[in-house]
Amino acid sequence: MPSAAELTRARTARRGVALMLVVAGVAACALSLLKVTGGTVGDIRLFVTIGFLLLGPGWSAAGFLRRAPAAHVWLLTLGVGVATTLLAAQIMVSTVWWHPDLMLYIVTGISIPFLLRHAVVAQ
Repeated sequence: MPSAAELTRARTARRGVALMLVVAGVAACALSLLKVTGGTVGDIRLFVTIGFLLLGPGWSAAGFLRRAPAAHVWLLTLGVGVATTLLAAQIMVSTVWWHPDLMLYIVTGISIPFLLRHAVVAQ
């Protein structure tokens, strides 16, 4: 059984990750709206967007785990993030409706309320 101090550190870390992902999601959407494409800022947009899409939706789901080992949390986070991204891409390809910017906004809009909830109520 983990001590109270360990649980407090874990909760603080989960809150920090949730807040960083909220910032990353908002930044990815803002950079997309500003049509940033090249140079150093374009590289930053690429990394922030990929990082959010791989971690944001998954962390939204992983935040509901109670006292799970860190390995389980991160595996669920990456699994759900990859699955969400692949499903969004498959939907766009299947419907011949290729709008990755709109899908980014949709995924961000769905993920951010849960991330904010996890930032306030970390398990």
